[in-house]
Amino acid sequence: MTQSKPKRISQAQIAKEIGCSQALVSMALNGRTKGISEKTYNAIRELAAREGYTPKGMKIESDPADSSQKTIGYILRSPLRLANKSNFFSHIHQGLHEHLKEHKLKTVYLGSEDDLNESENSFSSHFQNSVKGIAIMGEVQPAFLKKVRATGRPIVYISSKATGQCHSVLSNEFESAELLVDHLYELGHREFAWLGGGNPRGRHDERLDSLEKALQSKGLALDPKAKSTRDGSDRKEGYEAAQEILDNVDTIPSAWICLNALMARGAINYLLQQQISIPQEVSVAAFDMTRICEEEHPTLTSAGANPETMGREAGKILTRAIEEDSAGLTDITLPAGLKIRESTNTAPRSKKKLVRT
Repeated sequence: MTQSKPKRISQAQIAKEIGCSQALVSMALNGRTKGISEKTYNAIRELAAREGYTPKGMKIESDPADSSQKTIGYILRSPLRLANKSNFFSHIHQGLHEHLKEHKLKTVYLGSEDDLNESENSFSSHFQNSVKGIAIMGEVQPAFLKKVRATGRPIVYISSKATGQCHSVLSNEFESAELLVDHLYELGHREFAWLGGGNPRGRHDERLDSLEKALQSKGLALDPKAKSTRDGSDRKEGYEAAQEILDNVDTIPSAWICLNALMARGAINYLLQQQISIPQEVSVAAFDMTRICEEEHPTLTSAGANPETMGREAGKILTRAIEEDSAGLTDITLPAGLKIRESTNTAPRSKKKLVRT
């Protein structure tokens, strides 16, 4: 008796998962990009590829069931999913894709850290034979990394590091901190605030440590009241961190440095609601180099490595590991650059005191 094929995912199911209309799904699956954001277009096609949806005429770059096509799988850290993939990792994926294309390799989305942990199927079942290497985007829990390593494939950790366990590609966080502090110091700022977050906090701790060392080199230090660390690192957490700092300090630090651009955007929203002008009264900067820095006004002063370059370097590591069957591990730290934009200016002549009712 012939075994029936498993039921394919429908366009309606894809639309529900992504959070868009079925008409939009149909357009994307047929290759139409006009009127569809790049983020939504990619999310639709990647989900369709992962679930085996292949309508006539659709050219998918990432069908994990196709064992004849060698692929590189990528995993997003918790709590990210395709529908809410950050700008940072979109840039990284673009760089990764561009390099792999030169080597006749394609990317396949394996799922998020949460997806794979919550799946009822065995962990190894998510890794088809066609997947020859794995890129992990962002910091994951150690137990999860251990399970991925157990699949026996070369792994590159992007924007995080696990010494002796896998390859890694990082931005030079200390150089980023120095660039930001030097820039703000030259503008006359002497009082700084830190807005951070995330879970796990490896990247947060490295950036905060780098910032404190850069300030120490100028004879400065962060006031504990002007530091806020949240469980997440999005706009909401930036807003909450700004609120916490203003609730604790007596005078407002004139220079605020944020873990990333999303937190900076949330902080700016709160400051503006409190009638605090940017950058006339408070300058805001971030560890970041994504388009979030330029999409809204004020545009954000930021420092970091180019994320597309990070993606390309991750691709180079994986292709080299596959083609040469190398057992050694590579850790690459890319140089940081500084982009000065609208959110920073000279320090105000007088400190702004908070008036509490």
